Amino acid sequence: MAALAGVGWALSVAGWIASPMTSRLLVLLDFSKSEKLRELEATLLPQLALMLQQFESIPPGMRAQLERWTTRLRSALYHAEDILDVLDYERLHNQVITQSGGMRTFVRAKDIISGKTSELKKIINTLEKICEEGSKLLPPLSTTISNGANAKGNRSITTTSSALAQVIIGRDKERDEIVRTLKEPTGDCEPRSSSSNSKCYSVVGIYGIGGSGKTTLAQYVCDYVRMHDIFSPIMWIHVPQGFDVQRIYKEMLEAVALAATRDREAVAVAPHEYTSSLDTLQSKLKDELRGKRFLLVLDDVWAEKDAAIMQHKLDQLVSPLKDGSTGSKVLVTTRFKDAAMSLGAKTLIPIPDLSEDDLFSLLMHHALDGVSLDRREEEEQETFRSTGRKIARKLKGSPLAARVIGARLRNRFNTDFWKRISDQGVLNDTMGALWWSYQHLDVQVRRCFAYCSLFPQRYRFEREELIDLWTAQGFVIKATGSVDKTGDVGQDYFDELVSCSFLQATNVYGSKNKWFIIHDLLHELAAMVAGNDCFRVEGGEAKQLPPDVRHLFVRSSDETKVTEQICKLENLHTLILTTSFGGLGITIDELKIMTKRLKKLRVLHVDIQGCMVKIPARICKLKHLRFLRIHSPWSEKVHLPKKLDRMYHLQILELCGAGVLDFSKVVNVSHLVSLRDIRNSGFLFPNSNVPGFPGIGELKSLRELSDFRVRKDKGYELQQLKGMNHLRGRLRISGLESVESKDKALEAKLNDKKHLTSLSLQWSWSSPEQQFSCSPDLQVEILEGLCPPPQLTELEISQYGGSRYPNWMSSENRTGLFRSLQNLTLFQCHNLETLPEIGELFVHLRVLRLVVLPNLRRLPGLPDTLKSLEIRRCDALVVACQEDVDIVRSLFVDKASLDITTEEIDRFAGEQPDRFDRILSSIFGRCGSSLPPRLIRGHVRQEDYSQIMLPASVDRLIISYSYVTNTALQSCLSSCSASLASLNLRGLPFLTEIPREVMQSLAVLSDLSVEECLQFTHLRGLNHLSRLQHLSITKCPSIRALEEGDKVQALLGLAIDDIRLVPQLLSEEGCSSLWNLRIDGSQELREEEILQQLASLTSLDLSCCSWESLPTSLATLTSLEHLRLDYCKNIRFLPELPASLRSFELDDCNPLFVKSCQKAGDPNWQKITHVPTKRFSSSP
Repeated sequence: MAALAGVGWALSVAGWIASPMTSRLLVLLDFSKSEKLRELEATLLPQLALMLQQFESIPPGMRAQLERWTTRLRSALYHAEDILDVLDYERLHNQVITQSGGMRTFVRAKDIISGKTSELKKIINTLEKICEEGSKLLPPLSTTISNGANAKGNRSITTTSSALAQVIIGRDKERDEIVRTLKEPTGDCEPRSSSSNSKCYSVVGIYGIGGSGKTTLAQYVCDYVRMHDIFSPIMWIHVPQGFDVQRIYKEMLEAVALAATRDREAVAVAPHEYTSSLDTLQSKLKDELRGKRFLLVLDDVWAEKDAAIMQHKLDQLVSPLKDGSTGSKVLVTTRFKDAAMSLGAKTLIPIPDLSEDDLFSLLMHHALDGVSLDRREEEEQETFRSTGRKIARKLKGSPLAARVIGARLRNRFNTDFWKRISDQGVLNDTMGALWWSYQHLDVQVRRCFAYCSLFPQRYRFEREELIDLWTAQGFVIKATGSVDKTGDVGQDYFDELVSCSFLQATNVYGSKNKWFIIHDLLHELAAMVAGNDCFRVEGGEAKQLPPDVRHLFVRSSDETKVTEQICKLENLHTLILTTSFGGLGITIDELKIMTKRLKKLRVLHVDIQGCMVKIPARICKLKHLRFLRIHSPWSEKVHLPKKLDRMYHLQILELCGAGVLDFSKVVNVSHLVSLRDIRNSGFLFPNSNVPGFPGIGELKSLRELSDFRVRKDKGYELQQLKGMNHLRGRLRISGLESVESKDKALEAKLNDKKHLTSLSLQWSWSSPEQQFSCSPDLQVEILEGLCPPPQLTELEISQYGGSRYPNWMSSENRTGLFRSLQNLTLFQCHNLETLPEIGELFVHLRVLRLVVLPNLRRLPGLPDTLKSLEIRRCDALVVACQEDVDIVRSLFVDKASLDITTEEIDRFAGEQPDRFDRILSSIFGRCGSSLPPRLIRGHVRQEDYSQIMLPASVDRLIISYSYVTNTALQSCLSSCSASLASLNLRGLPFLTEIPREVMQSLAVLSDLSVEECLQFTHLRGLNHLSRLQHLSITKCPSIRALEEGDKVQALLGLAIDDIRLVPQLLSEEGCSSLWNLRIDGSQELREEEILQQLASLTSLDLSCCSWESLPTSLATLTSLEHLRLDYCKNIRFLPELPASLRSFELDDCNPLFVKSCQKAGDPNWQKITHVPTKRFSSSP
C-alpha cells in the first residue's frame, strides 16, 4: 500500500479538482473553445476514476510516469481554480455595483478570460498540453487495468447523523484475562522491601496489528474497573510517535486532577497549572500518586528506531510511578510487543485476528444496523449471509476493517452490490479495506476527509467549525439548480463520514454529536491521500515546509520562527497559526507581511500578540479569503478596515479571546454578499459597546450573528431581524431600551427563529434619561414581545427593569416551551421580587445564575438536573434561621463592646444612628444594602427567612455578597455533599465557619474559595478534603491558624492576601509540594522568608499588592518558572531572579518600571535577560 501512496495521492487530488473545475471552465468556452478540455471531462477523467479504483493493478514501471503526469495536472488545476475564483470575485463585484445603482464593468473579467495577457488562456494552454500527454498515457493503462474489473455503478448513499455504538464481539477471552490480571492485588510487583528500586505496579501489555481493537478493548476494561472502583486515579494517556515525556507528565497530572472530581464538568484544570520543567513535573507526579492504587493506560505506544533513546524515554515515563500503592497497574496497548516489554510488561496479551465467525458477526452488526433479514425470502437471506461471510474472510480478521466496510454496506440491501464488494481484491488487508471504503465516498467528501489530516492525530473536531472550513475551501458543492444551502450540503458530507465511521463521535463535557475524532489508521489514510497538500508543525519542531503545500497548521510557542518560511508559500490556501502555552502569537507587522505575500488564502486563523485594536487594511486585498478568525486576548474593541466591504467572498468573520468587532469605519457592510457568520468573542469588557452597523437585514446570506445592538437610528431598528429566521447558534440583542413598544418587539419574530440555541436579551442604561424613557411597565411589555423559540438551550435576561417576569415564563405555559433549556441567567434585574417555578418549567436546567437581583426574596424549587448554582448580590435574600440571627445579633453586641442587650439594639440604633452605622460597618464590612441594619435591629420577620434547597446533583455552588448564616449554609451543603466539587463563598458578612463535620462530608470537593468574609474564623477539618486542588482565602482578617492535624497535606494552587497564611493553612509537606501561589491585594510584605519553604513552587502571581519591593528571596525558588505582576504600582526594581524562570509578565504596573525592564542595559532589564518569554501590557 505504501508503495502506491504517491500514485494514489496524485490520482485522488487530480480527481477532486478536475470534475467540478472542468465544468466551470467549459462555461467560459464561449470566449475560448477547447476540445481538449472537453476530452478531459468526457474521456480522461473517467479513465482517472477507473485507475483510482484499481490502481494496485497499475504496472510498477508506469507508476512514476503516471505520478509525474497527475502531479502536473493537479498543479495546473489548482492554478485554474485560483483564476476562476478571481473571476467569481469580479462577478460579485459587478453584482454589488449593480445593486448599488452603479455601472457594471467587465474589463477585468475579459482581461482574465480573453485579453492579450489572459491568465485563463495560459492555463488552458497548459491544461491542453497535459491532456494531450494524458491521451497518450492513459488509454493503454486503463485498458490494462480494466480487464476483469467491474465499473462502479450509480450509488444512492443513505447516511445517518450518528455512529453506531461500539460493540465488542469475540474478545471475551482477552477481556476476562486482562480484568483478572488487573484485579490481582500484587501481580508481578516486586516486594517493596527487596530494593530501593522496587516497583509498586505491574505492567500488562496488549499488542496487535493496527485496527485489531486494542484501544476499544482497553476502554471497555477501564469502564469495568471504574464501575467497580478498583483504582483511583485512572489515567488514560495516548502516546504518539516520538512522544514527549514532559507533555505526557502534564496529561497524567491533569488526569489525576480530573479523576479527583469524578465528573469532568465539575472542574476545569487551567493549562498553566502544568507548565514546569521535567524534574518538577516528575516530582509533582510522584507526590500526587504517593500511596494511591492507580491505573495508568498508555494507549498506542510506538517503537522508536533508536532503541536506546526509546528505552531512555520509557524509563523516564514510568519513573514517577514507584511511590504508588502496591497493586497499581500500567496497561499498555501497542502494535509492537517489544514496546510493551521495554516498559517492563511481564503479562503480554496478544490480540489475535478475530475468528471468521466473530468477524462475520461484527460485519453484519454494522451492516444491518438493527435491521432484521427475517422478512426477506429465504434464498435472499442466505445470499446476504454467504456473501457477508465471503467479505469477512477477505478482511483478515480486522475489526476496524469490518466496522468500516460494514458501515459502507449499511442500508444497502442489494445482493448484487454485496457481491461486487466481495470480489474486490483490495480488501485483503486493513489499509486496503479502508482505501476501498474511501473510494466509495462521494468525490467531494473524499476531499473533505483528506483535509482532516491537516490537524494532529486525536484532534477533536467540532462539527460546525469543520464544515465552515470545508465550505471556505470550496469543497462543499451544492447540487445544480438547488437553493444555495451549502451548510446543509456540508452537514450531509459530515454525516456521510460519520455514517461510514471515518469520523467517530466522542463525549466531551457531556456533549453528544458535537465533537469527533479520527482513528489513527484513518488519519494515516487521510494523510496519504492528501500528500503534500496538507502539512503541520507542532511544538518546537523545526521542519522544512514543502514549497507546494496548500494547507498549513502550526501550533508553537514561538510562531515567529516559521513566519519567514510561511511567507514564501505563495500557493497557500489555509493558514492556521496558533500558540501553545507560553506563546504570544504573531505581531501585527508580521500579519501585514503575511497578508501581502499570501494572496491565495481562503482560510486565515491567527493568534495576535498583545492588545490588537486594528486589523491591517492589507487584508482587504485577499480576494479569495472566506474564513477569517483573529484571536486577541486583550482587545476591548477591534476596528475593521474601511475597505472590508470589498471582501466579497468573506463568509466567516470571527473574533476570539475578548472584545467586539467595530464596523464603524467600514463603508457599506451590505456589500459583503457572501457573509454568513459574524462572531464576537464570548467575553466583553465592562465598558464594551457593540457598535453594530445599519441595514443588517440586507445581509441575506447571514446565518449567525453573535451581537445585534438596537438603536433608534434608521437601519438599526429591532425589526431588522424580522426576516432573518435562518439565524442559528448564539444571538445577543442589546440596546432594548431603544424599542418603543411591544408591537415593535413582536416585529423581530424571535419565536420564528427555530435554529437559535442561545439568546441574550439586554437593556443598557448609559444615562438616567434612558431609564426614564423606558419605564418598568414598558420593559415588561417589550419582554413579552420577545418570546424566544422553544428549542433554546441558553437564555440570559440582563438589566431588565420590569417588576415581573413575562407570561411566557409563567407556570401557565407548561407546553414544553423551554423543555430544552439548560442554562438560565438573570443579571441586574433590579425590580424582580419573585422567580418563575424553575423546577417545574425548566426540567433539564443544568446551570442557574442569579446576579444582582436586589429585591429577590425567595428561591423557587430547583430541578433535579441542576449542576451549577450561582447567587450574587441578592440583597433581599436572607438565607437564615432564627437561632443564627440571634447569634449574629449577639456577635454585634459583643464586638461593639456595648453595655446593652440584643433587645436594646433597635433603641440604640434609633438614638445613635451614625455610631450604629460605624460599628456595623467595622464588624461586618460595607455590605451596600439596608438589610444588615434591619436584620441586626430585628426588623426582618422570621417568615421572610429563606432556605436554599439544593438538588443532590449540584457540583458547583457560588454565593457572594448575600446574607447566609452558618446553619443555613450547613443545611444547604449537606444536600449535595456527595457531588459538590467547587464551592465559592464571598462577601458573606454573617458567616463565621464551616464546621468540621461539613468538611468531612465534602468527599469530592476540589476547589474551595472563601473571600471577604470579615467574621469568618474557622476552617477546621480542612485536611479531610482529600481531593482539594485549589484553595483561596483572602480578605478574611479573623481567620485563625489551623492546628497541625487540620492543615492541608497537598495542594496545587493557593490564593491568599498575606504570605503568613501559607504555614497557617498548609503543613510542612503541603508547603514543599505547592505549585502555584497567588498573592492578591497584600498591603505589606511581611515574613518573606516563608517563601523559602516552597521548594516546588513553579508559578507566582502578585496582583494589586501595595509592596514597595519584591521579596529578595525569589532567587532561592529554584523551581520557579512563571512570575507575573499585575497592578503592583509601587514596585520599581527587580531583585535577583532564579535561573529557572521561563516567563515574566508585567500588567498595568508602574510605567517607568515597565520601560526600564525593556530598556537594554538597565539593571532591571539585565535581571530578566535569561528569561525566554516576556510580556508587557497596560490598560488603554
